[in-house]
Amino acid sequence: MEHLPQQDQRPQINGLLGVVTLLFAVLVLRLLYLQVTTSDDYARESDENRIAQKRIKAPRGLIYDRDGRVLARNRAFYSVSLERTTRKDFDATATAFKEAIGDREINGNYSRRHRTIRLKRDVDFRTVSIVEELLKADWPLLDIEIETQRHYPYGQSTAHLLGYMGIIQDQSLINAPGKTYMPGDFIGKTGIEKIYENSLRGQDGVHYLEVDAAGRTGRELPERDQWAVSGNELHLTIDLEVQLAAERALPDTLAGSIVAINPQTGAVLALVNKPTFDPNIFVSFQAQEERQKVLQSKTTLLNRAIRGRYPPGSTLKMIGAIAALETGITDTLSTFPACAGSLAVGDVVFHCNKLDGHGEMNLLEATETSCNIYFHHLAQILGFKTWREYADKFGFGHPTGIALDPSEAEGLLPSRQYYQEREGWTFGHLLNLIIGQGAMLVTPIQMARYTAAIANGGYLVTPYLSGEPRERQPVEGITLATLEIVRKAMYQVVYGNRGTGRRVQIDGIAIAAKTGTAQVPNRDNDAWFVAFAPYENPTIAIAAVIEGGGGGGAVAGPIVRQVIKAYFKQSGTADQAVTDTLLTAH
Repeated sequence: MEHLPQQDQRPQINGLLGVVTLLFAVLVLRLLYLQVTTSDDYARESDENRIAQKRIKAPRGLIYDRDGRVLARNRAFYSVSLERTTRKDFDATATAFKEAIGDREINGNYSRRHRTIRLKRDVDFRTVSIVEELLKADWPLLDIEIETQRHYPYGQSTAHLLGYMGIIQDQSLINAPGKTYMPGDFIGKTGIEKIYENSLRGQDGVHYLEVDAAGRTGRELPERDQWAVSGNELHLTIDLEVQLAAERALPDTLAGSIVAINPQTGAVLALVNKPTFDPNIFVSFQAQEERQKVLQSKTTLLNRAIRGRYPPGSTLKMIGAIAALETGITDTLSTFPACAGSLAVGDVVFHCNKLDGHGEMNLLEATETSCNIYFHHLAQILGFKTWREYADKFGFGHPTGIALDPSEAEGLLPSRQYYQEREGWTFGHLLNLIIGQGAMLVTPIQMARYTAAIANGGYLVTPYLSGEPRERQPVEGITLATLEIVRKAMYQVVYGNRGTGRRVQIDGIAIAAKTGTAQVPNRDNDAWFVAFAPYENPTIAIAAVIEGGGGGGAVAGPIVRQVIKAYFKQSGTADQAVTDTLLTAH
């Protein structure tokens, strides 16, 4: 029998050994990779599954008035939250929660991206007890979170000044790197709360604790905690007593605004508006109806102090007086033809506030009585270009620079071009402008600064609410001699025999002022009053406007009087000796 030669198997065996060796090497390398290179990553992932993180919300910084009285603080409240889970578990837990508390409404919606979902916020103690005693054993991912809610102890009295907060809507802020905003967080929407948001907010912290596979919490890990950093305190220039006095003085039945500033520095002492609102309703989960009512109103949220635009009426007459004195058109002795109650210019008749006229008078007397006819004569010599130049010097038509949100309106200082683009220019426009009528529009904050510039010797201040005063800007081309004449005229408005501002007098305090009654289409006249005090060394300048209030001296004057009384009661700066000297001298 013939035998076949035996086939050599060694190449196949060697190849198989090579493959096995290669696979073994890959396995070893993979094990090395897992054990050495990525061990930290896997350990971290294991920790993330084993260790839960809970945010420690940073307390928002408190806001104080100039004397340390709290204008905005924080109030603790309870919220029911649910740790991140599956959609199925979320629905089951949320259903169990709603059935247990007997309320079908919850605040939070499911999201895979967020570690914590707030089911219901600002709950009562009954709800807290139900979660802790009845639900948590079966639904361990449920938790009670202590949050802080902004609280404004003076409510409506500081609303437009402090602004209000609301739930964050800007997705870019929620997702921005380095930010700690989460869905459902509150953020400053207007006013001081918005302007100083970054400073007031603070930095949130993190609390670490172990959890088991079912989500039940175990050992806490305080050594890992990152403490929250509270927001910065904010001290405002506001004098709360003056603010409250202005709030009480403004009638509830009419819209209006009062602004009081320190004429030397620009520090805002009071900024008040009516109608107003309670900013607490914007952080309350039980005030949806009140909040919607305010948001739907066209006037309630309007900050009239910085955005209300009004014709200033006769409070603007000091501009014409200053321009005429600086250009040599008049002095304290010169007179114009006697006021007979009206003046015909071309085919238009202009009327005075006194139907039978004031007679012949000089600049001081015309300011004291607020005679329109005197200033109409003045305007015909002065001219539009010169009058507008001096109005511009005192900041009309320009923002004052106050840092507040929404930003302030510029008002309107009309130019000749403004009229030419509309109904056309006529000389009658100037006769209206010089007495604060026509197209001229101002804001109360502009009027307060204008009054301050007359009071402080010719410097435009920048109104501010916190920090250090801004540098004052001199009103170019205005002499102290001119300002002293105008100041004296404003003093006579209060203390002259025919003064239109006599109702503002206060024993022991020398006050200078100017009244204004501005005609406005479709409503009664607006009542204006501007003032500063004490006369010799002013520390407060005020502008007040009452929409549809009527006469400035009769309506706005007594309101300003209450504010001045409150200020000097607080500051204690009234000087009886100085006042007596002034009363004797004048």
